[in-house]
Amino acid sequence: MVKVEVVMDDKALLSRHMLNLKLIKLSWALFFILIGSTWILESLNRIDNMQKWAFIYAGSGAILLLLNMARIIWSMSISKFTVGLGALGIVLGVVKYFALGDISYWAAAILIIGIFMLFEVLRK
Repeated sequence: MVKVEVVMDDKALLSRHMLNLKLIKLSWALFFILIGSTWILESLNRIDNMQKWAFIYAGSGAILLLLNMARIIWSMSISKFTVGLGALGIVLGVVKYFALGDISYWAAAILIIGIFMLFEVLRK
């Protein structure tokens, strides 16, 4: 049996690296737009402080998850850490927005870590 290994040349590696940098810059731009728009909405009394933080948590989480989804689409390696932070942000944002109570950040982080460990076990 012959084993075939695909090797990327330097030009392909550089273009992939540049695409990853563009995705990261896009994520930061979206984050700053999110922060600025929520502060403006709060100053115009359209949302209150709790809603502002709910949008910031959920929006930041969505940005991180979308960054990793774009990396999957372009066959790049993803960061499990940012996927976990994204999931945590969305969970905390939803809890804050719907005022489901004041949950502990540590409890939510432990929950997300446990879910990722479960997926790792089930995937293999």
